Amino acid sequence: MKAVSKLTFFVVAAQVATLLVCVYSLPVSAQMTAPQSQTVSTPDDRSALRVRYPNPDHLHKLQTDRDYQYNNDAPPSTNPIARFFNWLFRKISRFLASKAYQDVWQYVILAGIAGVSIYLLMKAEVLGYLFPKKAQSSDLDYATLEENIHEINFDSAIEDAISQRNFRLAVRLLYLQTLKRLTDSGQINYKPEKTNRQYVYELANSPLQSGFEILTRQFEFVWYGDFPVDETKFGQIRQQFQQFNSSRPAPIHDR
Repeated sequence: MKAVSKLTFFVVAAQVATLLVCVYSLPVSAQMTAPQSQTVSTPDDRSALRVRYPNPDHLHKLQTDRDYQYNNDAPPSTNPIARFFNWLFRKISRFLASKAYQDVWQYVILAGIAGVSIYLLMKAEVLGYLFPKKAQSSDLDYATLEENIHEINFDSAIEDAISQRNFRLAVRLLYLQTLKRLTDSGQINYKPEKTNRQYVYELANSPLQSGFEILTRQFEFVWYGDFPVDETKFGQIRQQFQQFNSSRPAPIHDR
């Protein structure tokens, strides 16, 4: 029993000692401060400063170097070709910066609009209809201005053009032949100074107007628009003319 009591005493004493050590160490850990950062101080150099100047020759070389000419104009070149181009570029730069250059674009735009408008009016034959005297038979000439549709042997002329593979001229002759037949039947009043569009307008009250307008468009594409025509295409166009002329309309009235 005495041995057990002694063992128990030693165990309890060891636990108490351990507890005292832990309690004693707590305030020591709480009072420890974090290590402060190290600072680097520069030496106190209060010696006099000495101003250094560049070499005058080297400075002059840099000032005259063309690669470093930013604010000042580069010295004139001794090459005559380079001097000419420098002069030309200066003139162009001054013109581009002038008020005249800014105003000239207004006239360019206006001229472009006017040109496009005139071109569209000419394509629509509006000018020729409004001013028929200005379009003196340019749409109806066969070979020369003296030719008359009533004096042309169309069948022979068309065959000659086909034999020469001049299908463009053959289409023109087919159109002139159609004008002659419409004139002979009293459908239109042929005059050399009239335009094709005027003949279309003369057929406004006739069922032939739509068909004749198609033929007129075909002719203008080929003759004025240089539309390519081969033997196959010409055969199709010729068939359209033949179908139109086969009706042989009766005279409407004497003109």
